[in-house]
Amino acid sequence: MQTTIFCLIMIIIFKDSQCLLPPKFQWKTIDFAWEGNAREAALKSGAYIPEHNMPTGIERWKDKLFVTIPRWKRGVPASLNYIYLNGSQSQPLNPYPSWGEAFVSKAACCISANSTVVSTFRVHVDRCDRLWVVDNGVADMTRELRQVTPPAILVFDLNTDKLVHRYEIKDELLRDSSVLTSIVVDTVGKGCEDVFAYIPDMGSNALLVYSLAQREAWRVEHHYFHFDPHAAVYKVGGVDFNWSDGVSSAVLSPTRKASGFRELYFHPTSSTKQFRMSTKFLRDKNVPQDNIFSGVEVVGERGAKSQATACDLDPNSNVMFYTQLSKNGVSCWNMDKPLTEENVPLIISDCTVLEFPSDIKVDHGGNLWILSNRQSRFIYESMDFSQVNFRILTAPVKTIIQDTPCEKLSTMGRALSFIRPKSNKKSLNNSTATSC
Repeated sequence: MQTTIFCLIMIIIFKDSQCLLPPKFQWKTIDFAWEGNAREAALKSGAYIPEHNMPTGIERWKDKLFVTIPRWKRGVPASLNYIYLNGSQSQPLNPYPSWGEAFVSKAACCISANSTVVSTFRVHVDRCDRLWVVDNGVADMTRELRQVTPPAILVFDLNTDKLVHRYEIKDELLRDSSVLTSIVVDTVGKGCEDVFAYIPDMGSNALLVYSLAQREAWRVEHHYFHFDPHAAVYKVGGVDFNWSDGVSSAVLSPTRKASGFRELYFHPTSSTKQFRMSTKFLRDKNVPQDNIFSGVEVVGERGAKSQATACDLDPNSNVMFYTQLSKNGVSCWNMDKPLTEENVPLIISDCTVLEFPSDIKVDHGGNLWILSNRQSRFIYESMDFSQVNFRILTAPVKTIIQDTPCEKLSTMGRALSFIRPKSNKKSLNNSTATSC
């Protein structure tokens, strides 16, 4: 109770300064909850190089917060990990599901168990308390790439910490440039078996669809999955770079009662537009390609320099949140309003605390979680490991969107939002965003 009160006070204090609140978790370098003398042995062998571990994804389940570390470079002992919500601010990471299953050595040629995750970016917890992971199966991505195991989908029962399903993705669904960045799960009906997983392939501009019931996957392509050349230039943390990253993140709207289908909202990283398509076109592997091409809709434009690695939806408020790389912050969109630049304000921004926001999630309790990791420095330059580099922040959604264009509307407000004139009230948009 005291922690909650403190968080609310800090939000109020920092609201006018564009900052959120002190990070709940933060690290200069990532360390792990080693057993015995394993840390010293891993340091000596090169299986653990602290400076080569950069987290990119988060997901909450009960008292655990999952933290993923892709194997960008050698020296990452475990890609899938978790920490405890009531643990210390810089607590070590616990490999999941265990050390024996998660550990991959420096020169590993293959996995030690079916439950081993070699390299994952972002994960998803479904309503049936299952953790869905898409594993790229590669190590040393920025140097001498090694394919340790074929890319795969892994499903864990979080109540038992046991692997309940593994599916290796067939070669014909992938390309040499494939990079599987995230996974979102569509559970159909009231049970837990009729499930579809949608996996953005950022590197080869496609969506992979997997049916748990059919034990089969297929590839979906569309020109809207590709990057926008006008949105390929970035400057984050003082680093200039160009990215041609395609579709990288997606979220699902609530199920339509009449049809039973949902809308999949997606965007390429190097783009400022939002797209959507009905799962009607995705769940059927035999749907004609013409239907796929005509079934994708441009929802709107977020505005200049609004490139986002990740997004997530709060179903209670019907608000979507975006990471904002070029603005070192987070924006939101109330989906009851048209998607225009004015309706997607930058609500949180800080050049230090939110430098390179990598992932964003809304948990079942209505809390927003944000991970920042200084990725541009990690990949293209060098990081100062005497400073805090990785942060995880959290706050209630209702508090964050209060007094912004994303605040929940009444029924009458939703109707009027499409016809009332634009407000003259200034928001934290492109013209007032923090310059870093």
